[in-house]
Amino acid sequence: MRILQVKAHLTSKELQKIMNRQKSVATFRDYQIIYSVQTNLGKKAEEIAKGLGVSTNKVYKTVERYNKYGLSWKDGVKRGGRREPRCIMPLNEEAKFLQSIEQEALKGEILSYVQIKNKLESMINRSVSDDYIWDLFKRHKWKKKVPRQSHPKSDKAVQEEYKKNFRNYWQPVP
Repeated sequence: MRILQVKAHLTSKELQKIMNRQKSVATFRDYQIIYSVQTNLGKKAEEIAKGLGVSTNKVYKTVERYNKYGLSWKDGVKRGGRREPRCIMPLNEEAKFLQSIEQEALKGEILSYVQIKNKLESMINRSVSDDYIWDLFKRHKWKKKVPRQSHPKSDKAVQEEYKKNFRNYWQPVP
């Protein structure tokens, strides 16, 4: 169990002013961690984490970033979303892939997402989840177009007759 120390890039008052100007909760929490470590000398990361309601790892990572990068420690830190190094394919490659199969899809030769999934897997030589394919469609605004279902034994004349004679109100049956 290490005892944390932050480098004095900012004074406690400056940290407090910056912390109070924050609009996002996540950024406020990060500055709160730095402020707590700076003002509570000798406290362990576990104690600070418990007091602030964050994980011990979050305290270590925040202090490490602050000590390493100084005043620019929050630059380039993003939360959530799609990261290019970690994603399966960059957006432009996904768009090229979908353009390559667009004509087949418009002709009706591609009938299910499984066919697109198989083509993609063979192209990148790794397996992908079903959710990745559906997210790919959503990102590039592809929609599932399916004709409305109808029963093979349905009769249009009977359906029209039913619509004409359908009661507009309900009555209890005696």
